[in-house]
Amino acid sequence: MATTFESLSLAGIRPAHLSQLLAYIEARDKQEWHYGNKKQFKKRHEELRAWIQNAVNYAYSEDVLMPKK
Repeated sequence: MATTFESLSLAGIRPAHLSQLLAYIEARDKQEWHYGNKKQFKKRHEELRAWIQNAVNYAYSEDVLMPKK
């Protein structure tokens, strides 16, 4: 039986955690490494960057509270 991976707990995650993940993604851009198929890696990388950038922007938005542990 399959389990659907629908949600990811953000309990204890602060906006600074999300910013740090974004910094890791941006560091890869400067190093320009990849693994596997380069075209597929680049596509996934861009999707991840957009996703985490949106998360960072939202986390730092006024009136947004991150869940506590």
